[in-house]
Amino acid sequence: MDYIKEAKKLGFSNAAIMDTQKLVFKPEYRKFCEENQCGCYNVNPACPPECGTVESMKQRVFAYEKALILQTIQNKDMDYKMAKLAHNKLTEQLASKIMESGNTDLLIMSAGPYRHHSCMSAYCVDAQEMADAVGMICWGTDDKIRYFSQILFHGNL
Repeated sequence: MDYIKEAKKLGFSNAAIMDTQKLVFKPEYRKFCEENQCGCYNVNPACPPECGTVESMKQRVFAYEKALILQTIQNKDMDYKMAKLAHNKLTEQLASKIMESGNTDLLIMSAGPYRHHSCMSAYCVDAQEMADAVGMICWGTDDKIRYFSQILFHGNL
C-alpha cells in the first residue's frame, strides 16, 4: 500500500514519510500541556502526567522506524475544534486501512488529544522541525491553519 497516496485520497492536504530518529523532541514543550489550555491535563489518560514522562514517550516513538507525517490545511474562519476533530478522524481512518493491509503495529500521534492517542505536544515533538524536514509549511503567512498528526510504523512500505 502506498501510504502517501492513500492519505491524499482520504483527504489529507500533504503526507510524507521520515525516519523517527530524525524527529526533534523539545522537553520544554511539556509546559504547554501543564498550562492546560486544552483542559485535558491530568484529566485525559492520553495526556500528561498519566501518558508518561517525556523520555518514556520518546522511547515509545523510537520503538518504530518510520513516521507518516499527515497534514490538513484549513481556512482560519473554520471552527478549529471541528477541523482538528476531522483531521484526527482521517488519521484513524488511514491507520485502519494500514492495519487492514497487514501492518498492525502502529502508533498514532494526534493533533491534540484524541481518544486514547496522545498529541504531538504531549510527545514534545517540534512540529516546525518536522515540517521542515519533509518540505511542508507549519506556520505560514497566509490565512491558513495547518494540523499535523503522525502514524508511526515499522519497516518499509
